[in-house]
Amino acid sequence: MNLILSFLIKNWQRLALQRFGDPVRFSCVMMTPRFRASSHVIGFVLAEGRTEPILVVKLPRLPGDNDRLDREVTNLHVTNRARAEDDASIPRVVAYEDFHQHRLLIETAVPGRPMSPAVVRRQPELCTEAPITWLLNLHLATATRSAKHDEWFERLVENPLNQLKKMLPLSAEEGRLIDQTIAMMNPFRDGDLPLVMEHGDFSSPNILQDENGRAGVVDWELAEPQGLPAADLFFFLTYIAFAKQNARKNADYLNAFQQAFFGPKAWAWPHVARYREQLDLAPEIIVPLFVTTWGRYVAGLVMRLQEFNETGGIVGNETVKWMRSNRYYVLWKYAIEHVKELQVASEVTISSQEQLLERYKKIPDVSKQLCTRL
Repeated sequence: MNLILSFLIKNWQRLALQRFGDPVRFSCVMMTPRFRASSHVIGFVLAEGRTEPILVVKLPRLPGDNDRLDREVTNLHVTNRARAEDDASIPRVVAYEDFHQHRLLIETAVPGRPMSPAVVRRQPELCTEAPITWLLNLHLATATRSAKHDEWFERLVENPLNQLKKMLPLSAEEGRLIDQTIAMMNPFRDGDLPLVMEHGDFSSPNILQDENGRAGVVDWELAEPQGLPAADLFFFLTYIAFAKQNARKNADYLNAFQQAFFGPKAWAWPHVARYREQLDLAPEIIVPLFVTTWGRYVAGLVMRLQEFNETGGIVGNETVKWMRSNRYYVLWKYAIEHVKELQVASEVTISSQEQLLERYKKIPDVSKQLCTRL
């Protein structure tokens, strides 16, 4: 019997899990995520005769490496306080305890299956609207003014990008990308913008869709309780762009990115306009936030790889090569090099917003029920 089932059987009554049935009849499927920056092993607890998990268990690949699990638990508590008690779209912490020298995070399972690219291509409207509405509701519920948080700019913008600069071998190109990104956001350093619960990786496989089309969101280890607005939205819309075009190579990713955000036919900006209006964001901060989204994400990827693979200092040549070939680095570089074109495309007209509302009216009724807080 594996570690997870042993813990559950021993603590079933103490954790008040009787509603799930008899743990002796459960099975557990283990999975190790394949992406390079992952530090967890994940277990899916299945009841007899069921294919969808009833509980999800995370434990670190390396015993004692608990920092990311600590962060996920904190983020889940913060996020759940902003949602209704019966909201099943976010995991709830069942237990967070040590067992046989391993730290176990046990969460409720969120119903649904990952919103894969194939699912997006079958239901593009629903797969776009439901998660955006979910995200808007979360950000409206968690928004707090940046004026109440000292050094938010350093924490969310300068520190990650400057840390990336310190970790990379000297390169004129990376230095320019970092400096220009910080310079674009710098005019808003002393401004008052809404900080929100930022998920940090708002795309598949972290977005689930249940049989009624409702969105659920998992994997909160990268979240920021007072994070930047719009970053999750930009990341999600880019995922939708990738999925609709079935992008698999950097050239495909970049082409999808261009069609979504650049040029007179860019389709993503009406969604951004809706978000901007709801969150009361100044129009002039949108493009800097867009560019910063990709710089911060690349910095986070490199820092997580550094934590997992190395001891600190300048990253190795293999990591630098991997970073420069990563699709998000390609997007960041392109956004910086075409920022004027981006600025023009982002100036969404009233008619574009009206077109988005018309599309919303045509969404199936099941999705409209999710959008009552627009």
